[in-house]
Amino acid sequence: MRLIEREGVEAVSMRRLAAELGAGTMSLYNHVPNKALLVDLAAERIMADAQPYTVDSDDWRDHIRAHARAVRELARRHPRAFVMLATRRLSTEAGFRTIESALMNFDRAGFRGEIAVGMMRAMVSYLLGTLMREVATSPELGGIALSPYVDVDMAAFPLSAGVLDELGTYDHDHEFEFGLELMIAALERYQSD
Repeated sequence: MRLIEREGVEAVSMRRLAAELGAGTMSLYNHVPNKALLVDLAAERIMADAQPYTVDSDDWRDHIRAHARAVRELARRHPRAFVMLATRRLSTEAGFRTIESALMNFDRAGFRGEIAVGMMRAMVSYLLGTLMREVATSPELGGIALSPYVDVDMAAFPLSAGVLDELGTYDHDHEFEFGLELMIAALERYQSD
């Protein structure tokens, strides 16, 4: 995990991990047969680190908000490793704890079966997208600063020119909450149809 958090998942190799641990590469293969499983185990460890949340409410919306905020906190604790979650199938106990919790939240709202799975996947897509952008662009989380808008003929893009200041700044807290409320509003709309 230290290697992933320091240099990102792309730095992981069996040879590199063996060197990091002060072990021989071949001896590492006795414990983990390949890089894919190694990355799966790292993703499992991140999921196991997810903090349980409590909600003092019966409202399904509050449960979905709390769950989403817990996922965000996990991304902020493990910014480089979090990217792995977007590319791994979490078919472990820790992964299913998260899936079960999400499905329970949708069940509270009256969504079950295929509809609940579709809603969960839409929420996961929102969370992964917004959180990967947050960790990639937040210097305090090890991200890169975005380049300023230079050498662009803004006369060709009048709508963009009108909101250039807004496009160039990010308030991750606001954007996360705004997107989350849009997702909840969409769920409410679907519920009422």
